[in-house]
Amino acid sequence: MNFIDKAISYVAPVTAMKRARARTATRIYEGAAQGRRASSWKTQHLSGNAELMYAIRPLRDRSRDLIRNTPHASRMVDIMVSHTVGDGILPVSATGNDKIDNAVNELWAEWVETCDVTGQLEFPALQALAMRSVVESGEVVIRYIDRKFDAGLTVPFQLQVLESDFIDQFRDGLYGNANMAELRDVRRSRLGVGLGEYDAMLGLWLFKNHPGELNTIWQLPYISDFIPKDELIHMFKVLRPGQVRGVPWMAPILTTARDLSDFMDAVNVKARVEACFAAFIINDDTVTGSLMDESVDGSFSADLQNPSALTTTLEPGMMKELRSGQDIKFASPTGTTQIEPILLNNLQAMAAGVGCTYDQMSGDLRQANYSSLRAGKLDFWRLVGQTQKHLLIPKLCKPVRARWLNRAMLAGRLPMRDIRDYRTDWIVPAKEYIDPKKDADAEKNEVRSGRVTPQDYIASRGGNWRTVLKSFKQFYDLAHELEVTLDIDVSRVDQHGRQPTKPGEGDPAATEDQTKDDVADEADNETVDGERIISRPLIRQVK
Repeated sequence: MNFIDKAISYVAPVTAMKRARARTATRIYEGAAQGRRASSWKTQHLSGNAELMYAIRPLRDRSRDLIRNTPHASRMVDIMVSHTVGDGILPVSATGNDKIDNAVNELWAEWVETCDVTGQLEFPALQALAMRSVVESGEVVIRYIDRKFDAGLTVPFQLQVLESDFIDQFRDGLYGNANMAELRDVRRSRLGVGLGEYDAMLGLWLFKNHPGELNTIWQLPYISDFIPKDELIHMFKVLRPGQVRGVPWMAPILTTARDLSDFMDAVNVKARVEACFAAFIINDDTVTGSLMDESVDGSFSADLQNPSALTTTLEPGMMKELRSGQDIKFASPTGTTQIEPILLNNLQAMAAGVGCTYDQMSGDLRQANYSSLRAGKLDFWRLVGQTQKHLLIPKLCKPVRARWLNRAMLAGRLPMRDIRDYRTDWIVPAKEYIDPKKDADAEKNEVRSGRVTPQDYIASRGGNWRTVLKSFKQFYDLAHELEVTLDIDVSRVDQHGRQPTKPGEGDPAATEDQTKDDVADEADNETVDGERIISRPLIRQVK
């Protein structure tokens, strides 16, 4: 402690200790130092929920506006959705009982066509819509809609996708009957999310209608009800411990993207003005009838022959007649060569902020090659896999599947058994090859070396290995029946496309090679005094 700290310690020892600790921290970490360089650093000691309290709505609205009006932002959303969801994350029953697996898969295939309560989308499309809402708005709500058994559905169960606007974020505090002795009747909410012990989610406060919709006599705006968690899904990416609401994925790039959009507008306006080459005609006062006529009171009236003399806009090829005594001077804007570097740096920053690559967002492949493309895709694929396994499958796919199995058993469409016995494998979209020859050979070697099982390889390509094997058997059985031999049939040809020899027949090529070897062996032997001397074995190089 210095002299001032010691003096303070006599009156307020705690304050003196904090001053000493702060001084020590600033000596160790430059990022914690105070001064001119840190004067613009705005920080707050708040929780994740406190930071979102007043920021969630403007972040969501600005993110949507950016996606609507900025081509690169819209492209980034499409990239993230198309790679994480693709054609859909497919569930495959894996109970081990072929009869049950076939029944479950067939029933699921029928249900996905009618799963949307609005009747517009199938389940893969609902996955894409939910993922798009998470990227754009930070979160999405999906409600379970139980239907009557006589509703004409294969499984009386449907889904309703709701935007995050339906969550009443002003439900913040204690709700319920606080006079009851049992605390189970008291709900504690944070930003519209009902919380229980250890901040476990109990449900959501949802509006009956979208608060941004035009109100009619049938709607009750700003009236929210508590919906328990077993009737809905609240999906968002958790960034901080204790976080109860999602943050739009565009949040880190909103300012950068907006500044870039304004910059490009200015560049386009500048280029448009420079492209306008106009001619101006200046008349003198001697010409009468074509200029402004002087009135009795000395003022000037409008020029009837040239009513647009005060026009201030420029058009390409324009020829404009000016009033007497008028002249015009053009600004001479200097050309800039920094447009492309500025655009490139900002687009790279935007791509990094969301998680995709620059070439995916911009389509710029001018300086790309196989190595650079693959190096960029490796990190991107890892992020996509993390999103699939940490967000989409556990937060959306598995809960929907469990609810569907439960309703299918209640409807008598599946045998009654523990849901855990209905094991499911989830098949994610396959990664596209950058160079098909190199990538396919690498994956084939991984399977042959045992690093990857055939089942995992087929699943990585978006297929069901059981279905693939059955399809191969059906194909080969028909090919053998028709006596058709292809080089992919390893039971008929080897890896070089040659058919194996029949029993009792030798391979002509192999026989010829063996004959050459025998001749060479005889040449290596010597005969001395009628006795044959066999030389040491020869080591031949296998080509």
